Amino acid sequence: MPDSRWHIRRVRRTDFTAVMALLAASGVPVPPPERATLRRFRQLVADLGTDLYLASVDGALVGLVHVTYARQLAVAPRARVDQLLVAASHRRRGIGSALLAFAQGRARQRSCAALVCALPDDAPAAARRLLEKAGLQEHGTQFVRDLSTDH
Repeated sequence: MPDSRWHIRRVRRTDFTAVMALLAASGVPVPPPERATLRRFRQLVADLGTDLYLASVDGALVGLVHVTYARQLAVAPRARVDQLLVAASHRRRGIGSALLAFAQGRARQRSCAALVCALPDDAPAAARRLLEKAGLQEHGTQFVRDLSTDH
């Protein structure tokens, strides 16, 4: 059952430490906390070709979705989910599904034809089920949702 106390917001420049802690707690390799890393984070936050959103529960950051957009020469743009994670203590509450639905909505707003998400070979079965539940279909090493047919 979804937790009514969570919400999704855009990442701020000041969220660096919290985002790095969330990544580390989720087992994602985190770069060293130095100026270059902070500068790269701030550039990413300001980049208009990317979306970086956080889910929080009672003020604590518990999830993240990072989407990049690629314009195509002859076809509509594509959106790629580069990172989608939810803290282990907050999984199975609908937060991952909400972040993915949010990403799909943002991709539609940008007139993207597809939303793509690649999963590593060692991804848990729950990650595959989450993507399939959200309407993404497995195509080789990627899951793809055709947004051009959505209304």
